[in-house]
Amino acid sequence: MRWLLAIVATLACAPSAYAQGATIQAGDADVTWTPPNVTVKAGETVNWTWTGTHNVQSVSGNWTIDDYESPAQQTFASAGEFGFKCIFHPGMEGKVTVTDATGAPPPPPAPPPPSEQWWQNDQRAPTVVELARDLPPRLSRVRAAALPDGARVRFRLSERARVVVRFKLGGLAVKTASRRFRAGSHDLTVRDRRLSGRYRIDIFARDAAGQRSVVRHDRVTIR
Repeated sequence: MRWLLAIVATLACAPSAYAQGATIQAGDADVTWTPPNVTVKAGETVNWTWTGTHNVQSVSGNWTIDDYESPAQQTFASAGEFGFKCIFHPGMEGKVTVTDATGAPPPPPAPPPPSEQWWQNDQRAPTVVELARDLPPRLSRVRAAALPDGARVRFRLSERARVVVRFKLGGLAVKTASRRFRAGSHDLTVRDRRLSGRYRIDIFARDAAGQRSVVRHDRVTIR
């Protein structure tokens, strides 16, 4: 009887594996998520934390996240499988599996309708062989101008890509901003009341294939 009471007491005190959601981490030199795959219940939150150049972006169509500042988090309301990646490191991917409130696994995804299924010989063989792009995007005419509580960074972009701007003070990144742009001349305005002093600004672009441009630099004094 004593052993039965001991087991009951242990189970009552044991913390739930899902009680706190999950945390996924990456370091400055890491190119993998730790752990890459986690399981939580519907209604729980997953946190991503990192140091260095990383981001977390959804790769499956059933959710949206695109965050460049650590920590990032997402609360999952329903069961399913949700893929994510870091756009700066190809292969740095993972998956969140969300069960229902009872812990049952999510149902398998529905197959595509017949009109969207691929069949052999559906299409003719291509007459032109397309060559894969092997050139990264190019940034030029980079100029930074101080604004109250921030700066405006002007640049010219050779192709559609995401542009990342970092404000560095003493070698440390204190502010990061990013946006997607088409090819052409653009400017990105960044404001933050905490920005004050002389900063080195690093700016680079990364295309959908993960290729990064040369990092350009400028300096600006924000008062």
